[in-house]
Amino acid sequence: MAYRVEVRSLFSSLSASRTVSGQLELSDVELGEQIYHFDGPVTFEVTLTNAGAGIVAGGEAQASVRTSCVRCLCDMNIAVSAEIEGFYVLPGHDTDIPEEQECEFIADDMSVDLEPAIMQSLVVELPYAPVHDEECRGICPVCGADRNVTPCACEPAPVASAFDALKGLQIDEPRES
Repeated sequence: MAYRVEVRSLFSSLSASRTVSGQLELSDVELGEQIYHFDGPVTFEVTLTNAGAGIVAGGEAQASVRTSCVRCLCDMNIAVSAEIEGFYVLPGHDTDIPEEQECEFIADDMSVDLEPAIMQSLVVELPYAPVHDEECRGICPVCGADRNVTPCACEPAPVASAFDALKGLQIDEPRES
């Protein structure tokens, strides 16, 4: 879902700015095997400023995200807060911008879409391997019991080591001549 903001008025003078706040519905995000679902709209406040070479966006976004714990698979909510950064230029005016500078183009109707910058800022803040509690004991790999709810008597599975192949190796002592 796009969130378009008109920026024509910002070109009237250098350093002209406009603050925009609102809410935006975002779709689910998948990072590796983890799926994050936004619980309700993302709230944000962004200040757009004419920096001469383009429009600079800076602000904050907050969201509530639902996902599952990677250890026990229980549902959990995460409050996410992120800094929004964006840079927008008129088409054809990107030649003087350094190659490493990321930018989006200002549309023909003199508007910018804030949704990609908001989404990107939130995704960067999502944990790659979320746990609902640092003390989470997870699921038993042998019987499948949630060890946070029910203790199990399963023996831990032996952990294979890269050095297991060396256990039977016999070293000959060098002979003296």
